Amino acid sequence: MCGRFVQLPVVDFGQPGLADLAPGLAEIQPSYNLAPTQRASIILDRGEGRQVTRLAWGLLPFWAKAKGLQGSTINARIETVATKPAFRSAFKKRRCVIPMAGYYEWSVSPEDGKKDPWFIHATGTLLAAGLWEDASPLLPEGNLGTFTIITGDSSGVSADIHDRMPVWLQAGQIDEWMAASADDAMAMLLASETPAMEAYRVSRAVNTPRNNTQQLLLQVA
Repeated sequence: MCGRFVQLPVVDFGQPGLADLAPGLAEIQPSYNLAPTQRASIILDRGEGRQVTRLAWGLLPFWAKAKGLQGSTINARIETVATKPAFRSAFKKRRCVIPMAGYYEWSVSPEDGKKDPWFIHATGTLLAAGLWEDASPLLPEGNLGTFTIITGDSSGVSADIHDRMPVWLQAGQIDEWMAASADDAMAMLLASETPAMEAYRVSRAVNTPRNNTQQLLLQVA
């Protein structure tokens, strides 16, 4: 599961193809503790080329009758994303990418039994595979849509903390990911390679969504 993540302006274009990914990456609004139902910057294509758009986290399909569904659609499991009713339509034709500086997962402290957050990150921008839906009448007027992050089995340092993680893409794969058939898109997900990442423990202040400052990224002993 991925239940919190960090977004920062993309100013390090060392990753091949990243500079040409979409206009607006350098203007991404910083957020150090993005939580479900909050808006995040997403790369998608509405038929007019790639763009960065702010969507609410938690996919609401067109048939949704209550916005409470968002709590269960922040992640789409790779095993069922092509068949689950909430995701199958978006998986066929509305795929997106979520740029992030890293994400949080939790472990249980052996000392007091409380949850300790860990910040998991790479040296550069991470690109998570996702799905999006158009504006929902269940959300406030002016909303531009909703999104979900596709997850699979964890590997590397992430596996030491949680059994699920986002499915990652490379910058050069984005056009193919958005335009591919459902079968080819699934093949891309299954062939995803996890970038080299690091993890360190951070303050329990992360556990409260309203906390959203750069200090949250500081390592704690």
